Amino acid sequence: MLHTVKHSPFSHQSLELALQLLQPGDQLLLWQDGVIAATVPVWQERLQPLADAGCLHVMSEDLAARGLESVIGKPLTMAGFVELVTSQGSPTAW
Repeated sequence: MLHTVKHSPFSHQSLELALQLLQPGDQLLLWQDGVIAATVPVWQERLQPLADAGCLHVMSEDLAARGLESVIGKPLTMAGFVELVTSQGSPTAW
């Protein structure tokens, strides 16, 4: 299953809730303000197991729009997002 998180972890609990419900093999996509989590050390540490498993994706366009860079997760373009949804099915949006 694909989970998408679009809110900053500093303004919403959506990332925390998604992490609690993720099952082995689920994919997590951070986009819009959710990409902030991939740039903050405390969240990078929590997300590292997902990144190590190849299950963490971060929207490149959203990082660039915010002037941020991520060192964790797979960078993903909009075309990659479409492919991910095609392979995983309809996402659960947080």
